[in-house]
Amino acid sequence: MESALQLNYRLTSNNYQKVKNIYHYRVLNNWRKQNIMRSVFMLLCLLLSVTLHAAEAPPLQIASLGDFKLENGDVIQDAKIAYRTAGTLNADRSNVILFPTWFTGTSEELFTSDAVGAVDTSQFFLITVDALANGISSSPSNSTQQPQRNFPVVSIGDMVQSQHQLLTEVLGITHLHAVIGISMGGMQAYEWVTTYPEFMDRAVPIVGSPRLASYDLLLWTAQLIALEQALDCDCNETTALEVAGMISHLALYSPDFHARQDPHDQGAALLKDGRAGGMTLAINDRVAQLQAMIAHDVSTSFDGEWPATADAVKAEILAVVGTYDHMVTPGPALTFAELTNSQTLVLDNDCGHQSFRCEQDRAFEEIRAFLSTP
Repeated sequence: MESALQLNYRLTSNNYQKVKNIYHYRVLNNWRKQNIMRSVFMLLCLLLSVTLHAAEAPPLQIASLGDFKLENGDVIQDAKIAYRTAGTLNADRSNVILFPTWFTGTSEELFTSDAVGAVDTSQFFLITVDALANGISSSPSNSTQQPQRNFPVVSIGDMVQSQHQLLTEVLGITHLHAVIGISMGGMQAYEWVTTYPEFMDRAVPIVGSPRLASYDLLLWTAQLIALEQALDCDCNETTALEVAGMISHLALYSPDFHARQDPHDQGAALLKDGRAGGMTLAINDRVAQLQAMIAHDVSTSFDGEWPATADAVKAEILAVVGTYDHMVTPGPALTFAELTNSQTLVLDNDCGHQSFRCEQDRAFEEIRAFLSTP
């Protein structure tokens, strides 16, 4: 039979256990609440960061250039060029920065991806321009008078000429503080400093090139052939675009990056991303921009002589390159930087053509300092 002492001990133990359980429940419950609140707080911070960095694009504006004559003598009939602006133009119009689009890109994406984040629009008046054949400005896909394969072949020089006409004849701007561009936009920046050397004070070509290296030509030409074959035989355009997208995606990052980020079992996801990348631009638009990049060489107007081409440059240049960029290899840009005594920012990560993205904070800081230097 249980003694009074044992009964008292059992009751005391039971009460203690109940109290202990209640205490643990309350502690656990409070811990859970704190973690939920912490998670909510972190999510709100993340959402705020995305909101701050991925800004909504300003309204799209369309300018008419009339019948626009190209370098090869052909004409884009009733040419249109699209653009967006941010910031305030100062009284003497000396704070303008031009930012053309990359391959397959749009002026909207320049804002929503925060690519323009290095430009302080409280200080500068930013003009982002949709390059010819990007599906927004005059392109094979949207031309009513010269649709699809009837659209003339355009060059990087034509893209720059159309932008020059927009600035001078439509917007009344005769000088730029700077021109900035990423990838194909960087090619346009190089074209700007050699074709209109007195027109800007500074240029920032980011993972761009004054002319493509042999490896780049192989990569871009492989895409072009895949697309042209589909057009010539009236075959499945979707498959051709997917193949072109996979070729492009293959070189977007370095092999080391893929080995580190993507285990073997994620190969299907990579293929899916590559295929989707090919669908971002209509087939004839993609062909047109590929042709422009493949033919790009700023020394063409100087009989292929790089020293003479470099001597023509008046603007200060900050060339941003990725050491392991396999899409637009850095060699030509670094050589041109040496010839023009330009500044360079070499991003030595394994992100390939996306090296700028992987060190965006550092790159933005360097570019802002370069743009703000008197």
